[in-house]
Amino acid sequence: MEKENAQRVSAVVKNHMLTLDNRRRAALTGVSEVMGFDENQVTLLTESGEVTITGEGLHVTKLMVEDGQLAVEGKIDGILYAQRPRRRSLFRRADS
Repeated sequence: MEKENAQRVSAVVKNHMLTLDNRRRAALTGVSEVMGFDENQVTLLTESGEVTITGEGLHVTKLMVEDGQLAVEGKIDGILYAQRPRRRSLFRRADS
């Protein structure tokens, strides 16, 4: 049963979609982690990379991590996608 739930969550999280409505509401799917948020910025992790939503008066109105869904309302000024940085090895060479 637990394995089935993990597979279902994994399947849901893989698809990512962003819907923006009049720069006042954003709905996202495929969210795997919310990294941080305040009234000017929401940063989250999706299967398509890290997403940062910037604006004013932002607030998360819906968060369902198990289903990979998130909704944000406020004045949205920007949406930035970035690749997750690769983790550096503790044993990396000093000359690199």
